[in-house]
Amino acid sequence: MTVAQQPEEDRLDRVERILAEMATAQAEANAAQAEANAAHQAQMAKLEAIVAKIGERVDQLAEQQHRVNQDMSVIKGWQTELTVERKAGDVFARLSSNGDLFRIYPRPDLKHYIGYGTRAGFVSRAEAEKIEAVDFLMEGSDGDGSPIMFAVEVSYTAGDKDIERAAERAPLATKLLGRQVLPAVAAEVITLDFEEKAQRCGIRWTYVPNGNSLMQ
Repeated sequence: MTVAQQPEEDRLDRVERILAEMATAQAEANAAQAEANAAHQAQMAKLEAIVAKIGERVDQLAEQQHRVNQDMSVIKGWQTELTVERKAGDVFARLSSNGDLFRIYPRPDLKHYIGYGTRAGFVSRAEAEKIEAVDFLMEGSDGDGSPIMFAVEVSYTAGDKDIERAAERAPLATKLLGRQVLPAVAAEVITLDFEEKAQRCGIRWTYVPNGNSLMQ
């Protein structure tokens, strides 16, 4: 009886061995796949970290460029103000249809008028601060000889903010001084869109070249 069952037992052993080998092979394959997945995930994590660092660096560069642009804008604005002060007669003539400039109100004089006007109740403290922020207060005669004054806002590139400031501050200067002060804008860069908006708002404007190619 034992001898007759031996071949069957051998076949069972072979099946078990094959199944065991298959199980071992599957386990090894699973382990290799898990190792590959772990390596891939580690690689992806490294790539994500690199991308994150690149993103941070790009953000830093963008912030630095933004600060540089702001600094350049301020410098250009100062340069334009210096040009307006240096060529005040020409600027006034263009604003006033070939009129003559008598004077630019010096800061001490303007502060004196503002202080008096505030104490007398002509303007509020908040209004006085806005008047004091006017870039240039110019007085002279128009092309026909009549007196005329301008509250001039100066920018490198004329824009909506300049129109808003001019439209707000000139009436306050009128209120303080008791005579009409017209709003005006002087800038080195004047766009067609600005011209149209300034005309609609009754703002006089003039182009002021500074002649410095480094500031273009």
